[in-house]
Amino acid sequence: MRIDDLSQLGPAVRAELERQIKERQKQNQQKEHCKPKRSDEFDSQLERNFYITDLLPKILNGQIVDIELRKSFELLPKSEYCGLKLPSARYTPDFLVTYRNGTIEAIETKSKVIRKLQRDYIYRRRLFIEKYCRPNGWAFREIIAD
Repeated sequence: MRIDDLSQLGPAVRAELERQIKERQKQNQQKEHCKPKRSDEFDSQLERNFYITDLLPKILNGQIVDIELRKSFELLPKSEYCGLKLPSARYTPDFLVTYRNGTIEAIETKSKVIRKLQRDYIYRRRLFIEKYCRPNGWAFREIIAD
């Protein structure tokens, strides 16, 4: 017997079917966010290797429900001071990962050489941690490679 109209069902059965439909839609959306990334989506070989060795296995076993690559956060808005135009300051972690248990972790991957060349990185990192990670209870992980 096939029923195309849920209104023909009793209220308890209809409510259970609607709940199951919403749950399946939610699972499909999560799978879409966590589908494996293409190698050209990464800025560096280090990012790609970290994704393949650390994040992808956790996606496949269901520990990770969402990953955003290079989500940008505003640290300071653009402004003006004594005739100087001050640009906005932003921080963009390589990965923003949401785990099944609700934990959110920002992950930054850097080589030692690049980290040394980006002198303002340590200050932007600190502002990001103080403005976003600490107040929201997010974890922050930095991967430094040779």
